[in-house]
Amino acid sequence: MYPPAVHYDRLSNDPESDHNDDSFTLKISEHRSRLRHYLRPNPLVRVLCILVLALLTWRIISNLTRRPPLKVFALDEEPRPSWLDDKTPDAPMRLRVAVISRAKSQCSKEFVSPRWSWTFDSSLGRQRGLFSWWTISHLESEIEEHGDIEYLRDIDDVKERLSEKRFAALGWGGSVRRTDYDWFMTMDSDTFVRFGALSRRLGLLLKERDVNPQTQSVLVGRMAAHRLFWENRIPDGSTDDPWEEDLFLKGPWYDYPIGIGYMMSPFLVETLLSLDPPPPHHIHYPNDDVMIGGWIAALKHFPDTSIDFQTTPEHSPEPVHKVVPRPYLPHPIDTVVIDDKEGWHDYAGRKVGYDAPFSWSSVCLHHLHPKEMRMLRAMDAIKGEWAPGRNHD
Repeated sequence: MYPPAVHYDRLSNDPESDHNDDSFTLKISEHRSRLRHYLRPNPLVRVLCILVLALLTWRIISNLTRRPPLKVFALDEEPRPSWLDDKTPDAPMRLRVAVISRAKSQCSKEFVSPRWSWTFDSSLGRQRGLFSWWTISHLESEIEEHGDIEYLRDIDDVKERLSEKRFAALGWGGSVRRTDYDWFMTMDSDTFVRFGALSRRLGLLLKERDVNPQTQSVLVGRMAAHRLFWENRIPDGSTDDPWEEDLFLKGPWYDYPIGIGYMMSPFLVETLLSLDPPPPHHIHYPNDDVMIGGWIAALKHFPDTSIDFQTTPEHSPEPVHKVVPRPYLPHPIDTVVIDDKEGWHDYAGRKVGYDAPFSWSSVCLHHLHPKEMRMLRAMDAIKGEWAPGRNHD
């Protein structure tokens, strides 16, 4: 009868014997003990194990959250536009180009094509710090050799005072007769410009609007919107408080050029430089580019007494109150604003909302490293836009 009614003893060689179970458990215990013994006096090994575990975890999370590859170039997605192959005009586009820079930043001047007449300027502020003597020495050597740097000795070379550099660049841009140039252009030191393509694209955009930069106020760039205005309350050279700002006001919305760069017609440059007092420019970063749009909007809106301007609670110790700003000029000046979103943008992935892949229409790209500028310049599709050498007016 099964199962047996009597108890029986397991044999010593029975694989299910308690003796073998105890032996197997003992071996596992010995291995654990050896591992603990090995790890305890070796903290480096323990750290390496932790790092390996962290790396594996990171790889797993990255694979789960991986985004599609970033599209940097879009030249193959559209045919080459006909305007890029338009015949080069008999008279070159005459540019006065000011690069807003710092002594520690790199500025690439090699990409300018001699087929486009230009004058180059870089605006740098006063140097301070332990090794400022070394920076000044190299700066003075650069000025002596090339003569294309404006050393602003009364302005500290810090980003908070970038607006004062922009105003100084404007003064340099308008230091010649307006009939001697076609456009004044300001750009950052990390902006890459295809000047040949820019000239042809600009001709196309102007033709669509029927404007003349010599006789009309024109602004070209990539625009955003703001509603801050300023009144000039601080004279240049004031030593009371170098960090004091002009009076902030809030008014109607307007377009302003974001930090990629912008182009002004000679008429607009001459108009802004004729103002007395000068347009407000003691405005801290990051409002330096907003300031440009504020000037242009004030030319139009300040003479209109029906518009409500107020102080801002963020910038005025007094309660918010209405302000009637002093007009820049007795008559309003309306500016033609050309917002070229396809042509002016950030490098892909650098600034969400303002970035785009590099296309045939891309003429001004922002936030590029020097090696990326050289890479773009060497691309077969556009390298014919440059010629060896440089040409200064």
